[in-house]
Amino acid sequence: MRFALSVNGQAHTVSAPPLKRLLDILRDDLGLFGTKEGCGEGECGACAVLLDGRLVNACLVPALQLPGRDVRTIEGLGSAEEPDPVQKAFMQEGAAQCGFCIPGMVMAGRALLNKRPRPSRDEVRRALAGNLCRCTGYERIFRAIDTAAAWEEEDRGGPAQEVVPTVRGVTKLADALEMLEAHGESVTIVAGATDLFVDLKLGAVKPERLLDVTGIEELGRIREEDEALVIGAAVTFAQCLDDPLMQARYPAVCTMAAEVGAVAIQNRATVGGNIISASPAADASPVLMALGATLRLYSAAGERRIPLPEFYTGYRQIQRRPDELLAAIELPKPGARSRQAFYKVGTRRAQAISKVTLAGVASLDKENRLGEVCLAAGSMAATPVLLPTVADRVTGRQLLPDTLASLIAEAGEVTRQAVKPIDDVRSTARYRAETLAGLVGRFLTEICERELPRDA
Repeated sequence: MRFALSVNGQAHTVSAPPLKRLLDILRDDLGLFGTKEGCGEGECGACAVLLDGRLVNACLVPALQLPGRDVRTIEGLGSAEEPDPVQKAFMQEGAAQCGFCIPGMVMAGRALLNKRPRPSRDEVRRALAGNLCRCTGYERIFRAIDTAAAWEEEDRGGPAQEVVPTVRGVTKLADALEMLEAHGESVTIVAGATDLFVDLKLGAVKPERLLDVTGIEELGRIREEDEALVIGAAVTFAQCLDDPLMQARYPAVCTMAAEVGAVAIQNRATVGGNIISASPAADASPVLMALGATLRLYSAAGERRIPLPEFYTGYRQIQRRPDELLAAIELPKPGARSRQAFYKVGTRRAQAISKVTLAGVASLDKENRLGEVCLAAGSMAATPVLLPTVADRVTGRQLLPDTLASLIAEAGEVTRQAVKPIDDVRSTARYRAETLAGLVGRFLTEICERELPRDA
């Protein structure tokens, strides 16, 4: 394919196969070597660039999504004579070290200051969590971001890059469904591509036809319909984090979205893609299951709705037909006293594949009695699972400080009996069962502490 794009403010015409990575186009076709390849899987941040003003990993962006886009690399931020404030601050604070990881660090810092001109230290840490530094210079890097922010507060020398609206690929849902009807078995649907390039690297997939759905407007929106919130399948986790309705009504979704990789991954990875991957360790499914999500699948023949728990039929197996497209996820409106939580346990605090996840949703009456409890867990079986026996055991029970311990013990025992995890390379079955029981207790404890006065 032959297409035009803007790189560092200059127009370029590139010829490339649809799945050639942006990283390779920058280095091989355009001779921009500041963007480095580290892991090739979106985990190290060495290839971080700005795509339409948003931080992304260039190793996970396919050529078919680049026509008409605006790319900014480290070479486009500033020059030796007039460096960007972030670059200047990195030099002043001694944060620029070997040069391999630093370009990605600078791009991540620039993206953060474009969005939050005066970030807190915690926001700086979160923004750079997806960038690894082998030279162990994190504290100097954090200081450099703080310094650049202070300079720009006095003199806005580094204006945010304007997000360039683009239209690319298939733009009409009907056209996508027509392609799936004709060639469904051979079509690979592309959205965030954060899993696709990892599978390509492992040789797990060999696409014949590609369908980029990121240009279909209704798939990329969060909207309210009657008493439900509808999340387009191509909505990113970053969109979930920024959406006011999501923040107000579904805080557990926002908690989960903040745990999905780093900022560059959150800007690309989609809710629908996380569901379709059918990984038992996927973060989105337990939360959406606990909230009562229903999937909307479209085909040329019409619409089909499937409750999310029924969508999974086995390990990496789903009910989607080859001619169908997951179009949206529908969440019912929670009650006024709905309480939600999402917990994730991994080998480290951030950027980890889960060993155990738990999502909990519960309603409360005026006497703090639990009703309509729903619990869902990930990494416990071949698929994400609901925990109905545990929910039934605590439903109707009143949360009181003097009886909380016995209720937690009771719920924990039912939890251990309800799940049958297996040993694997990441953890033992016993560890998973005990940890899940502990998370159920944590959910009940946090509700009790929130609802009852300290002296109750």
